[in-house]
Amino acid sequence: MAARIANAHVSTHNLVLAAIANGGIALTNILGKVLAEKYGIKTHTATIDISFHRDDIGVNPIAKEVESTELIQDPEESTIILVDDVIFSGRSIRAAMAEVHAIGRPRKIELAVLIDRGNRLLPIQADYVGIEAATSTEEKVVVELDPDELIKSRIDILST
Repeated sequence: MAARIANAHVSTHNLVLAAIANGGIALTNILGKVLAEKYGIKTHTATIDISFHRDDIGVNPIAKEVESTELIQDPEESTIILVDDVIFSGRSIRAAMAEVHAIGRPRKIELAVLIDRGNRLLPIQADYVGIEAATSTEEKVVVELDPDELIKSRIDILST
C-alpha cells in the first residue's frame, strides 16, 4: 500500500494521512513511518472522529472511547488520505468525509484500507487496498496491528 501511495504522491504537497478512529490509527502510524523512511515522503497525520456523523448510531452505538478529530489547520490546501483498517458497508467512510467537510474542503480525498471485505451498501471504493477478502455479512473481521512489531499483528475473520 505504501508503495502505491508513494508512486501516486511523489510531488504532492501537504499530504495528510487521516486515521479514522479507532481502527485506522495503527495503520496510519505504520504507513507514515514507511512513507518517510523508505520513500522519503513527508506526511502530516490526523485523527478523524466519525461518532456524530454515523447514520447507524441507533443500531450500532459507540461502544468504545474514540479519539477526537485532530486535523491540520487548513485542510483546503491538503490532499487527505482517509485510512481505516476495514471497509465494509461504506458508512464509516461516508461519516469520515462528512467530518472532514465540516472542518473544510480539502483539495482531494482518497481512501486507504488494509482490508476490503466487500458487501458495500454505499458506492464507496478504496484507492489503496492491502487485502481483498470476500466475507459474508454475518462474519466479523478483527484487526490487531502492532506498529512497533508487525510480526505480532493479526487479522481474524470470525463467524458470528
